[in-house]
Amino acid sequence: MKVLALADLHGKFFRLDGIIKKSDRVDLVVVAGDLTHGGPPENAVRTISILKHFCRHVLCVPGNWDPPEVRQAIGQYAVNLEETPKIYNDTEFMGLGGSNPTGNNTPYELSEEEIAYRLDVLFSHTPAARTVLVSHAPPLSTLDMTPKGAMGSSSLRSALDKADIIICGHIHGARGKVKDGAWVINPGHAAEGQAAIVDLDTMDVVWIDSVF
Repeated sequence: MKVLALADLHGKFFRLDGIIKKSDRVDLVVVAGDLTHGGPPENAVRTISILKHFCRHVLCVPGNWDPPEVRQAIGQYAVNLEETPKIYNDTEFMGLGGSNPTGNNTPYELSEEEIAYRLDVLFSHTPAARTVLVSHAPPLSTLDMTPKGAMGSSSLRSALDKADIIICGHIHGARGKVKDGAWVINPGHAAEGQAAIVDLDTMDVVWIDSVF
């Protein structure tokens, strides 16, 4: 199963044309948050519409920059994995939106205690053959380094042995693929034309760079 993974578009939906032109055919599109930069919801709707013309299955989580009205729009026009986990071909996709505190008072931040509770709920049922957690924030100390240090979630770090694959974003300069218990993939900064095609069966990744 192949997915087009992207994160951190921050309202720059015009970048999607270049990303799509460089993408192979995929089974699903996964968006790991920050469809907008504080809104408006119309930017999220436009993003989802463009992606649905490319692939009809679009799965999203909101990011820390996506306010309540954007989160509502995601659920109306795509699958919001925070609200509705989905199973495709024995693979369960589940979602954790927002982020741990950033220090910037962005629209959708969660305490580590709330993140831990939500993860407990997500993993409380019998898992499918393969589990993909789509999280806006990365785990602490995995694809989360910034000039200010590691900015990932400690609660997510504690869940690395519960998911098979984590697709995340949030840290724009931390693009990559790392095996750290789970496979952790940050597809890059979509607002700068970055994305990734991930083969979930082989874990091969094709990096997309549509802006030079």
